[in-house]
Amino acid sequence: MFKKLSWALGLIIIIIIGFLIISRSMLYNYDVNADHAYDFTATEATIIPVEISGNSLMLPAYEGVGQSSFLKVEVEASLFSHVIRPSLELSGNNGSEIQYFAHGANGERYINVSKLIEAGAHEIIFEENFLSIVDGKTDLIQFENPILKDKKILILAPHPDDAEIASFGLYSEHDDIFIVTVTSGDAGSFMYDEVYSSDEAKAHYLKKGEVRTWNSLSVPMLGGVPPENLVNLGFNDARLRGMYRDKDLIASGVYTEISDMNTFRKQNTSYLAKGLEGINNWDSLVGNLVYLIGEINPDIIITPSPMLDMHSDHQYTTIAAVEALKKLNKRDGQLLLYTNHQVNFNERFPYGEMGSLISLPPTPKGSNYFRRLYSYSMSIDVQRNKIFALDAMNDLRLGTDYRFSGRAFQQAFETLWMQLTGKDESYFRRSVRSNEFFFVIEMDDIYDDKKLDKL
Repeated sequence: MFKKLSWALGLIIIIIIGFLIISRSMLYNYDVNADHAYDFTATEATIIPVEISGNSLMLPAYEGVGQSSFLKVEVEASLFSHVIRPSLELSGNNGSEIQYFAHGANGERYINVSKLIEAGAHEIIFEENFLSIVDGKTDLIQFENPILKDKKILILAPHPDDAEIASFGLYSEHDDIFIVTVTSGDAGSFMYDEVYSSDEAKAHYLKKGEVRTWNSLSVPMLGGVPPENLVNLGFNDARLRGMYRDKDLIASGVYTEISDMNTFRKQNTSYLAKGLEGINNWDSLVGNLVYLIGEINPDIIITPSPMLDMHSDHQYTTIAAVEALKKLNKRDGQLLLYTNHQVNFNERFPYGEMGSLISLPPTPKGSNYFRRLYSYSMSIDVQRNKIFALDAMNDLRLGTDYRFSGRAFQQAFETLWMQLTGKDESYFRRSVRSNEFFFVIEMDDIYDDKKLDKL
């Protein structure tokens, strides 16, 4: 009897391990054994030869501040990394950080060591968890950080919550911040199905757009942005690509069928909203950005990466911004490009747990153009504040199913299942990190067609 139970238990364990291996191998639509191929020759990188020996890196004398630093390493996966998420814990004389990798990762990767170097570490010790790094000579790649102090910063958010996901830490620690949200967020999932029946879709999405517009105009105040610096343009969610392709199109809501931008725009209280005009089409979007950029005159614009972000509203928000900048012939300043929906692989990057590091993403389609990489470090307190900002966004929270015991149980099971299978795409996990990450270009770069094509 005992022998039969042992065999049965062993079979169950093998089945579970097999399921975990298969489910994790299906998380990626790119080769996890391929190098992350970045060419830094056309960037403003300073490349310093270093050597890893015995899980230790001795750092060269470093007295400067304001650098984003990345270490090129060769990683080799262990057998169990196909089941358990592999990671490296990095320890310096002033703290520790952890960076996670794809299951079964092999090849060249980049470790974000910015925070430890900024803290004055002279040596970094690596603790390997289900993968190893190869000893030998390698490169420390460093970039001068953008100067944000006393700069006017404009953040372009395609939807309510994008500014918070990408840059709450940055904007909450700086003055003179402006946030322009392009759409009301009146599409997406039928989130409040326990409030609205299936034949009340229009009412549901009107309410969703109304609430999310309000989120975009109120949540940034948790990060210290005054309401007069917050604007929502009121365009419809998921319609920017169609507007770009058909310049004569007067867009309407995917589900609301409403084209009057004032449906949502009327919530604005900022003085900037008085200059908004036009109809629900591409020319009006560009025209409104021309007006706002001209009025604000930002030194830095934070906006999505059209190459790396797979959401069309994100891509075309930046395309519209580029058109507006060219109409203004604005050349002085910088663009900080972010991505909230990774285009080349999946929406699970960055990997690992809340509070860990974000570093360079995989490059299955080749590297994008950039001048610099920027890792904006966040303290524990700022990370906590970001949690509350995300939680204040209605669309990022779980729905109101908790009011019903059956639905609450189902919701809890679905959350647990996502975590067990490694498919947790929650922004709380993905964006509440030790840092926020940006690709930096100069505004003047958009006037170079070759560079623009690689953006």
